[in-house]
Amino acid sequence: MSVIQYIAIAAAVYCAVSLLAHLVKVIRLGAPKDKSEPSGSVKEGVVYANTIAMMPNQKESAYLHLPSYATGMLFHIGLFCCLLFFVLFFFPFFNNWIGGCNWHYVLAIPTALGTVCGIILFIRRLVSKDLKPFTMPDDYISCGLVTLFQLMTTLYLCCSTCCESVTILYYISSILLFLYMPLGKLRHAVYYFAARYHLGFFYGWRNVWPNREKE
Repeated sequence: MSVIQYIAIAAAVYCAVSLLAHLVKVIRLGAPKDKSEPSGSVKEGVVYANTIAMMPNQKESAYLHLPSYATGMLFHIGLFCCLLFFVLFFFPFFNNWIGGCNWHYVLAIPTALGTVCGIILFIRRLVSKDLKPFTMPDDYISCGLVTLFQLMTTLYLCCSTCCESVTILYYISSILLFLYMPLGKLRHAVYYFAARYHLGFFYGWRNVWPNREKE
């Protein structure tokens, strides 16, 4: 492995350890406490909060903005694929497999879509009169780094064998993302699950979720 790959691994380890520390911090705070008598199922509420409740027709206004909802979903799917590929790229069998049957072009589809969606979301924050007043520098940095990482993953999948500079830029983008992830809003990779658990606990305890009328 090259020096930049070792640095990328070190950045990924730092990111994982930092996010794990945030997770431990959340867990140590303990489960929510509700002194009322339970009238529903906490388990069903938590499951519902992380599944059906995430659908646009179950949200307050997402169903009115389906293109934006779909853009956000594709953006996240692209990032998940990029993180998976980052790990797999260190295994020779994966590189040999995608190189031997040209699967890298197929694998680049979700990362390319994620890149396009990231650019759209970034521009929306720049020009939208509704979003701009609520957008902080962290929002631009986070969206920019994730979009850059997806772009470089796409290029790495498509032309790393014929352009060494793409490989270097790919690992630089991953290093920047991993170093920043524990510091900004990207920490919601941890806090998202804690928030959904608390929501599911509260509404499940009080028999509000699952929303059986809409199921």
